[in-house]
Amino acid sequence: MTDRTGELFTGLALLALALVWSITVWLTIPGGMGGGDVGPRAFPLLLGVLLGVCSLALIGRVLLREPDGAREKDPGEEEVAPEAGAATKGVVLPLLVTLGHIAVYGFMMQRIGFVLATLVVVASAMVICVGERSPWRIAAMSAGVTFGCWLIFSKILGVYLAAGTWINLG
Repeated sequence: MTDRTGELFTGLALLALALVWSITVWLTIPGGMGGGDVGPRAFPLLLGVLLGVCSLALIGRVLLREPDGAREKDPGEEEVAPEAGAATKGVVLPLLVTLGHIAVYGFMMQRIGFVLATLVVVASAMVICVGERSPWRIAAMSAGVTFGCWLIFSKILGVYLAAGTWINLG
């Protein structure tokens, strides 16, 4: 699989994810109460739309770019063959890890609520995706992102945040 094919696959997969996400948000999360209120649907729907726009931009860039091997080699430039499967591994693994985090986050939010789910998923993403190993940085980032989201959405915007069925910290 070439880099171009891998990027096209990634763009199409992200576009499909954006469509499924946006439709699911529209059908399951209630809108605002009117009068210009930003309801609980606004932010997740905005994220789905932004993901769709970015994936369309990636697809467009790939389709408008010259095909692999179409450009002329510079004199003295050596041709290096990519490893078989390198493009696939470089695209699929991060995509699966991200989808896994999203699925776990949705499951955990129902069970232990927004606050604990956000804390756990941010910490997990820092360890797995970013490769952070400092317990202080992981704790500070997880607590900071969780507190910031809780403050902005719950207290400032008045958006309902999920309460867990197993544990509820509000």
